[in-house]
Amino acid sequence: MLRLTSSRVGLAVEAPAKVNLTLRVVGVRPDGYHDLESVVAAVGLFDRLRFEPADGLDLVCGDAAVPPGDDNLVMKAARILRESCGTRRGARVYLEKHVPAGRGFGGGSSDAAAALAGLNALWQCGRTPGELAALGARLGSDVPLFFSSPVAVMRGRGERIEPVDAQPPWWLALAWPGYGNPTADVYAAYDGLPPPARTEGGRPGATEILKRLEGPARRAAAFLVNDLEPAARTLRPRAPGVRALLERAGAAAVGMTGSGSAYFALVDTEAEARSLADAVRTAGAHAVAAPFFRSMAVRKETQHESNERHR
Repeated sequence: MLRLTSSRVGLAVEAPAKVNLTLRVVGVRPDGYHDLESVVAAVGLFDRLRFEPADGLDLVCGDAAVPPGDDNLVMKAARILRESCGTRRGARVYLEKHVPAGRGFGGGSSDAAAALAGLNALWQCGRTPGELAALGARLGSDVPLFFSSPVAVMRGRGERIEPVDAQPPWWLALAWPGYGNPTADVYAAYDGLPPPARTEGGRPGATEILKRLEGPARRAAAFLVNDLEPAARTLRPRAPGVRALLERAGAAAVGMTGSGSAYFALVDTEAEARSLADAVRTAGAHAVAAPFFRSMAVRKETQHESNERHR
């Protein structure tokens, strides 16, 4: 699902965000990690990475929220790939951030996958997508997802990916507050909840939503279940609720992505998505309208998209 283009001076990759349409915690592993079952979809909100040949490895990013140097997943990906390929080549990587960090959109994992794909091409390593996904699993549970199809079922820690031949017809309003949720804190809070409080409502199977990826978006509402949402809300119980902002603006199908703090609303048209995003921004949170990831073909950004991502 990564978009790669080339030029005379290097390569560029668009790294999409993702949303967890469902996220069920189905058990705890012997290693302490949680077993998950999640239906995940890529969306049309992208970070952009550009790769140029260089003597060493260098990351350039103007976003203060991005960890510098070796703490960044992009740099970790570069070093793992260079070791795997047995090369001493270098690169300068320019990272243009649009996917907010720490909100459940998988931006860091997507950037790491983009780094593996872009540098694999730049250095002519010849690694297959499957081999790159295996390297990515060493960096984080979500990284292999971005070498799969735009819609997939993710199981285990996230390393078991089942591609799904589905094309959601809807648009999304993506909304998030001014703070992120540390993933480890959310899982710790989840483990501390009594079993009846860990989930709300019924327990439809995670893959049930795959039968609802058509027709009016509101029909998917009952299946947008995220077992981590009650735990995420305990981290900031007095914080304004982004879910409430979307619902007050008229959204009928709302879900939390990942461990939060971001939410999404499924709607039938672009106009509805933009109206919801406008309402959320007016209320003081952050929001954008985005389509589902619909094609692996390179496309030109429209002026409207450019204006939207610079809001």
